[in-house]
Amino acid sequence: MMSRLSATPCTMSTSGFLSKPYTVRLEKLLSNGCALAHVDGMAVFVPYGIPGEEVQIEITESKKGYLVGRIMGIIDASPDRVLPPCRLFGRCGGCTLQHIGYSRQLELKSQMLAEALSRTGHIAESDIAALKINVHPSEPYGYRVRVQLHPAEGGAGFMASASNTVLKASSCNTCCPGINQLLASDADTDAKRSLNIQERTTFFAPDGQQVFSAADRNQTLDISIMGKSLKASPQCFFQSNRTMFEKMLTVLDGMITGGSTYLDLYSGIGLPGIFFQERFQQLVFVEESPVSARYGALNTGLYPNCHFFNMKCEDWAVSKRRCRHADTVFADPPRTGLSGAVRQYLLKLKAKKLYYLSCNFVTLARDLGELVRGGYRIESFDMFDFYPQTADMECLVGVSYGS
Repeated sequence: MMSRLSATPCTMSTSGFLSKPYTVRLEKLLSNGCALAHVDGMAVFVPYGIPGEEVQIEITESKKGYLVGRIMGIIDASPDRVLPPCRLFGRCGGCTLQHIGYSRQLELKSQMLAEALSRTGHIAESDIAALKINVHPSEPYGYRVRVQLHPAEGGAGFMASASNTVLKASSCNTCCPGINQLLASDADTDAKRSLNIQERTTFFAPDGQQVFSAADRNQTLDISIMGKSLKASPQCFFQSNRTMFEKMLTVLDGMITGGSTYLDLYSGIGLPGIFFQERFQQLVFVEESPVSARYGALNTGLYPNCHFFNMKCEDWAVSKRRCRHADTVFADPPRTGLSGAVRQYLLKLKAKKLYYLSCNFVTLARDLGELVRGGYRIESFDMFDFYPQTADMECLVGVSYGS
């Protein structure tokens, strides 16, 4: 989960900072889960801190343009500091915020969103201040139904923070009961034998109980989502927090009214567009992954007004197959966000309604900034906390073209 932020290169030598103690006031939360501080004008990334705290740190690493610090002692602790429930917290590379009370996590994420819209998206401060961000909290723990595990002696585990070491785990506080039962099992069961993996493997428990391995490439799953039956493979992408995904679908359902053409970019197995099949004369789905597209075509193929393309969205956007008109567009790109070609396509399309679901608020801010400058207007902004205990989140933004 730890991602590296870019920083402005600094020409001064940083070696003199190493192994020295400094007292600092932590300023804000960064997208990699660290708190930001400054020492003699140099940015310092401090893991496991909370904005507002005064702490004593030791500089442990000197990077290009910033330093990394380790908390040696807390002088003025935040009232939001809590005891992390996980015994691997601080070593595991997954969670970065278990030391912060959940309500404060949500506040900090909202602040990061607003700053990204300003700094990265170059959206006017007045427009950001007027924007209402609807925050949808999750259950803080036990939410994850999809997880990547790495081989470890006698079982499986997670990558250690900033390391290639695997930490064997017998449980994970963020995972659903089925995955935890798999991790904890000592019996020679089929489930436990599936943990005898030789490489990183994705495990998926659609109902939170029965676990399937992506290593089984011939398995087809029947998944029921809000009353609709869909087929998928454990290899297909599926949101890790199913409860929050269904909350997002409910919010989106109240926004999409219908029309002539619906366009679903990065559509996976056909979600969410298949839920709106009766509201549009035609629905167009575009998905790059061959596995997801195979099941997406199977799911949408039940309806004659649905058309599925197994193509990169970038290629489709400049092909003869692209839509010249769409009443409603839904886009759910990877963490890299919308490519330049897709952004240019959407600017030319001038869709009446565009709904953008993002798992990376920094690339979201970049893309929104370009769309807004190109004539789109933000109408709604919902933050769904798909990933409690981390600095990640999902954002659903509704924009429309023109006044």
